[in-house]
Amino acid sequence: MKVLLIVIDGMAFHIVEKIRHKLPTVNGLIEKGFFGKLESVFPSLTPIALASLVTGNSPKLNGVTAPKVFMKNKPLSNELSAYTSEPLKTDPIWVYLGKNGYKVLVTSSPQALPDRWKVEGTTLLDPYKSKMKKCSDAKVLTEGENKVLGKIWLVEKTSANKFYVSYPSPSSEKTLEIENNQWSSPILVRGKCGKEEFNGVTLLHAREKDIYLAPIAFDNKKWGNDLNLLEKVWNDVSLVHGMMMDGDHISLHRDMINFEEYVETVKKTFNFFMNYTKYLLDNVKWDFALTYLPVVDNVQHLLYGIEDEKASEYVFQSYLMADEFIKMQLDYADLVIVVSDHGVEKIKKKVFVNKLLERINVLSINEKDEIDWSKTKAYYGGGGQIRINLKGREEKGVVSLKEFPKLVRYIVRNLENLTDGNDKVFTSIYASESPAPDREGDIKIGGIREFYGISSIVRKDMEVIETIIPYKNNSGEHGYFRKNDLYGVIIAKYRQSELKRPETIQQARIIDVAPTILKLFGINNIKMEGRPIIKLLEAYESSHRIF
Repeated sequence: MKVLLIVIDGMAFHIVEKIRHKLPTVNGLIEKGFFGKLESVFPSLTPIALASLVTGNSPKLNGVTAPKVFMKNKPLSNELSAYTSEPLKTDPIWVYLGKNGYKVLVTSSPQALPDRWKVEGTTLLDPYKSKMKKCSDAKVLTEGENKVLGKIWLVEKTSANKFYVSYPSPSSEKTLEIENNQWSSPILVRGKCGKEEFNGVTLLHAREKDIYLAPIAFDNKKWGNDLNLLEKVWNDVSLVHGMMMDGDHISLHRDMINFEEYVETVKKTFNFFMNYTKYLLDNVKWDFALTYLPVVDNVQHLLYGIEDEKASEYVFQSYLMADEFIKMQLDYADLVIVVSDHGVEKIKKKVFVNKLLERINVLSINEKDEIDWSKTKAYYGGGGQIRINLKGREEKGVVSLKEFPKLVRYIVRNLENLTDGNDKVFTSIYASESPAPDREGDIKIGGIREFYGISSIVRKDMEVIETIIPYKNNSGEHGYFRKNDLYGVIIAKYRQSELKRPETIQQARIIDVAPTILKLFGINNIKMEGRPIIKLLEAYESSHRIF
């Protein structure tokens, strides 16, 4: 039997319930298979939820408790990232399947790499690791010389509607002609990131006065555990279709692109994942595969909280993209399971916790908008966790054990007193009188007021609370509300078995998916917090003769 687990980031149960009859593939699966609400974990943030999905265990047990995982003897400036395999304390599903002789393909998962397990027959990829910090940022190229990744790009405007762009490529300098409002095909470039030079792939969009250079993805050999396969994917997919992996909301926030350009980056993200996923399903041998699509989450973050028809239509279009993504994969497996990691809620304002910490003089920012860790006593790393920069626990800690309880009370008091109008912003705050262990915050934000999002971003030129600007700032959030943001979907159908009427899956949790899949493959001796979803097992037992 071949099993395919399709992860649609952010596909919300309450939205699917409302629009499923307009989604032909999704509705067809529901009508002839299984459908239910899938409860995420808290906080319901993507890397935390997906760690629970692939391990069958809650964050406390699997170790991925926040986007940045605090550990003893590490500086707060260099915590473990939830977007790597390093924080995992329990093994993911592909380890058990691989050790039992099954071939596994993971096209994208936050904890897939680095490959700590090196189990034969497991093919692990994560294209997001082709992006390199500070080197993959989008840029605006103006007429004349532009320095990109230590190299000179020359832009010449020859008429009102045409540019010539000379840029460094691996073999020699290349020149591209591009007209106003035109998007280029993917271009292969060469540049320096840190002390090393890499090949990269990017896209250009010509505007009236300048050129948008899209985020660069690198051929850095770090986004897969099979170098031969990586080379093929790079040549056959990345250089052909580009490698846009998210709608470029960062450039939109920074006024580097307009909304229409943002929409185009979403479409190019969808195009990449469609072609990338199909290529891998076709060219890798697998019994179990996990695939991923980010565009629903991308669009919902930006537009879900905007109450007009235009925004609603774009959100709907992202669900149609997901529907097409699912349709493309249906014939590859005997059992297709579609899941999402969380849902979404509307927000109207954003709360910047680290800005509050700076205002109360426990976090310091220098003139470059960088945190000065030598003067920082506490830091919010996301996931609701504030960590004290404690001597003897944090490398380069500055707070003494004697000062610790007083500082915690001071921060808690300021969090509790943070109001907007007459209402308090945070609905629950937890603190300890003694220093927290690994992977935990000394202060935990357990909830936030309705219509308020929370962020770890900090700059000098910002307020603690800012109002969302429609079509520029994110208006949809998830993680802390325990409402519609907590519930994704689970949809499942056996290819050669059609139910007489739709079956509802009750009380399914994201941690129940991994043990269900292991059970389907006859692996029963793995201890997980999750429990197999009985209805899917019963359906297999009644129809397994066809396999």
